[in-house]
Amino acid sequence: RQIAEGNATMSAWAKSVRTFLGRYLLEEHGGYKSATCTVHMAVDVEKSKGDPDRNVAIKIMNEPEQFKHELELRLRSLSLLKSGDDIEKDMNRFDGKHVVPLLRYHEEEYEGEYYQCLVMLKGERNLDEIIRSERIAGREINPIVFFAIDLAEALQHLHSKHEVIHCDLKPRNIVRIHGSYKLIDFDASVAIGDDMTEKNSSGYLPPEVAQVMFRPEESLEDLKASAEELTKKLTQSVGSGDIDTATKMMGKLKVVDGKIKQTGENEKPRIVKRRKVDNLEHIEPPSASASEDKSVADVKIDIWSYGVVMYQMLTGQDLFNCDGDDNLKDDQEQGNLTNWEDIADDKLDLVLKDCIDPRGLQDSAKELLRQCLSTKDKRPESFSNLLNDSSFLNRKDHQLQEMKREQREGMQGINEGVQEVMVKFDSMDKKLDDALVVLSEMQSKLKTVSKTVSKILVNSDAPKLLCFVPTK
Repeated sequence: RQIAEGNATMSAWAKSVRTFLGRYLLEEHGGYKSATCTVHMAVDVEKSKGDPDRNVAIKIMNEPEQFKHELELRLRSLSLLKSGDDIEKDMNRFDGKHVVPLLRYHEEEYEGEYYQCLVMLKGERNLDEIIRSERIAGREINPIVFFAIDLAEALQHLHSKHEVIHCDLKPRNIVRIHGSYKLIDFDASVAIGDDMTEKNSSGYLPPEVAQVMFRPEESLEDLKASAEELTKKLTQSVGSGDIDTATKMMGKLKVVDGKIKQTGENEKPRIVKRRKVDNLEHIEPPSASASEDKSVADVKIDIWSYGVVMYQMLTGQDLFNCDGDDNLKDDQEQGNLTNWEDIADDKLDLVLKDCIDPRGLQDSAKELLRQCLSTKDKRPESFSNLLNDSSFLNRKDHQLQEMKREQREGMQGINEGVQEVMVKFDSMDKKLDDALVVLSEMQSKLKTVSKTVSKILVNSDAPKLLCFVPTK
């Protein structure tokens, strides 16, 4: 009764019943769980139905350090806010055109559990869901092109304006909102020149990082001895006709050979210097190689990850076999990445293979992948270079082509409409011609009948005039 009568306190209580943190009504579908966080889609019951910030995504983080790191990276000043405060758009460090902004954060106890979570605007879908369910990847050229441009411009914004490397770019960390693609998840992100964090997805990391991450624990001598032993077993298996064992030995030998190559190419540590940019302390990009135990973040890491994502969008297939957390599935896949040189032609043959109208963009799409998925020394220096040099990423040209296409389709529609009208007119003309023929035949018959009647009347005594009058 009190709720119906508009009691504000009772209405607020009713809204908060069975909600998370007394505020968010969690949805049953649309979220996901990873090793580092759990994401729920929810409705913020404190916002009215017409409020654009009512539908949200809640990222509940497992690691306090990652929670604090992402907050500090995303916000201009954390000291002005407290748990549960609404965050104004201009308090977010990154442009909302490219990055989904934070709406608020929570760091509090609820029902006996302590939660640290970030609240942001809910996206329509993440790219992983789009690739799996919308049949765009490798098929629909226009959505692919404009996605590629949106993502490249978002990463250019991070690098050029804020000197930040995302370091965990993958389909789950890209969401679509109102038709545009934006970045999320910055708990692995660092300033250019800083050491990368331990949080990553190896299926989207470049070879130079994989070489540090998957550095063999065995010595070079042990690896060579293992290779000799495997070679002997392989020879014996082939000689005895044991194909299954021979195949297994070949796979293992390939992995060991990769480790031998990797171990022999280890480089010495780099010397680095610290400085501050954008209120974040980070270190100068070193001039030599990565340190033995950590990789230093640079622009080319995100360029490689961008290439892996674009390969999925252009082919509908994964570049590497990964597990549910987007990490390389086994030693063989790790070897494929650590010993990567250039993308193979058979993989490039799949680019836009099932696209009905690629608009002649297959070659430029392949060249984009060649640039991004090359060894570090061959990769472009920045996304500015990619956006300026790649014809596949020329937004103005694609917009012009799209306008021309729409114009052609419009004219085609008009022509088809005119043709349809002409067909109808032709049909009507035929029917009118048929009707005229029938009328002409009837007129001729009437004339014949009229002449016959006239002859009868002239040549007989039949009355020429009949007059009917009433009897009374």
